[in-house]
Amino acid sequence: MSGEAIAKAAEQHKDWSKLVVFDEKATVIHASYKADPEELKEFLPAFKERGPTLGKGLTLAKEHYDIHRWSYNPCVTYGRRGKPGNMQGICLHKFTNEKTKKDLYAVITFGGDATTARMVPQLVEFCAKHVATV
Repeated sequence: MSGEAIAKAAEQHKDWSKLVVFDEKATVIHASYKADPEELKEFLPAFKERGPTLGKGLTLAKEHYDIHRWSYNPCVTYGRRGKPGNMQGICLHKFTNEKTKKDLYAVITFGGDATTARMVPQLVEFCAKHVATV
């Protein structure tokens, strides 16, 4: 799937502040902002071990997020930054492209009234429908 097609499909997700889709080499396929591939390389080992990911957290666009949930089925990890009333969430999802059999990653950030209970399933479904099968 092209970055342009991903961008069009993502338009319906108004709660997402940022979206980045990248491959196992941190090559950006689509980003809603100027993503730094060097920063994205730090996401690649996120699902190898739970402890380091929870302990280290994730940094996207030079903003650090504490991670408090990690799951391997589906491969998602998520957390937040900020203070009550001014929180920003993050969710990283790892999945396999069905045609190429290569691992892909997608990460979103979200704020306002958006909750991880809604955002995590949205990202997993988005990737399955618009990225993993194309």
